[in-house]
Amino acid sequence: MDKLRQVASSGSGVVHYEVENHSHVGEALEMFRKTNAEAIVIIGGQALASAAFEYLIEKNPFEGKLPPLAVLPGGDNNIIAENMGALTESPHRELARLLKRRKAGKMLNNTLSLPLIKVEGAHGVGMVYGLYFCCGGVTGDKRAFNCPIAGNSLFKSLARRLFSIGFIRQASVKALKDKDMQKTVRVVLSERGAVVGRYYMICITTLSMIMMGARLPRLEHEGKIHYLSIENTSDALFSVGKQLLRGRFKGKDLPGQVLREIGHARIVQNGPFVVDGSFFEAEKDGELMISSTARLSFLKL
Repeated sequence: MDKLRQVASSGSGVVHYEVENHSHVGEALEMFRKTNAEAIVIIGGQALASAAFEYLIEKNPFEGKLPPLAVLPGGDNNIIAENMGALTESPHRELARLLKRRKAGKMLNNTLSLPLIKVEGAHGVGMVYGLYFCCGGVTGDKRAFNCPIAGNSLFKSLARRLFSIGFIRQASVKALKDKDMQKTVRVVLSERGAVVGRYYMICITTLSMIMMGARLPRLEHEGKIHYLSIENTSDALFSVGKQLLRGRFKGKDLPGQVLREIGHARIVQNGPFVVDGSFFEAEKDGELMISSTARLSFLKL
């Protein structure tokens, strides 16, 4: 935090508010509204961005005139930060780059409009807002959600490719041994009946990149969100591994893999799920409703 404080204090007109818990998020956003903030920069993981999204949508403090948001890396939200253009996993470096652009009058030149997803059925909090949702066997390895950001570094890019090989190999070995039928997941999509299966990962997102920087096809329909499911079999995981090494997912269904655009989904599952890198539990019935909701504007870093 010391490096972040130094960078923030060096920027003219920067209002810095450190929240100690999620109840302080509303106080910070109300203060930014009163100061007519030209942009809101969210630093840190631990569902801080999700709490900010919830307050902005539910309370609407800016009365429809919300300035663009920037999400800097904080470990468990590296996937989001990389989608926003972060080149490193160091938040103080990304903040310094952002302030340099602001000084040059270019900070607001490049923005990205994305709908959020709303996940209903989270234990203890009711609903969670974010940019991606994951459940299935992938939640057993936190490295999938806080993998270092490659940026423009060739060395980091190669390191991530090697990490992807080891990651998928380990997942494939686990899939061969895992026969627990209690881990089945029931999925109901917008225009399909219920499907029950054992999945390594179900991912629902509006982002263009997910685990390890692999890109999804561009969404073609307004208001839709990506749905990607990967069965918990070694064959399906081997196919995923090849796509991770290429750095993109094919825009079609493959054996053990479904990729399509949806409007909403109902998922019934036991075990944890992940929203924007933070872990949550479902209510006792395990039922989760995931849908697209309000569209927000984000700064490209």
